[in-house]
Amino acid sequence: MDRFEAFTAENRGRKPADLGTELERLAGQCACPDCPTYNDCSEGAGERLYCLIGRSFGCMTENLGCACAGCPVHRDLDLKFTEFCSNGPEAARRYERTLS
Repeated sequence: MDRFEAFTAENRGRKPADLGTELERLAGQCACPDCPTYNDCSEGAGERLYCLIGRSFGCMTENLGCACAGCPVHRDLDLKFTEFCSNGPEAARRYERTLS
């Protein structure tokens, strides 16, 4: 079990309020606001943690580069993918990989 799988298993049984607190903690470490693709729409919508929550809800209109690989959350959770804002979260992409 890698760190992402352990994180997911640990948080599966948490109360929503506790999970929200954990996501807020991670959002403080998130590199999304430093990414070239992140924009004013994303900031205004409070979008962050695409790697865990999912892709952008219409704010990302063009890929201007990716900062995922240098993100502390990416490193700490040992994530395998990048470009979460346009391609979806880690869990979904790992699942899709098993279908191929």
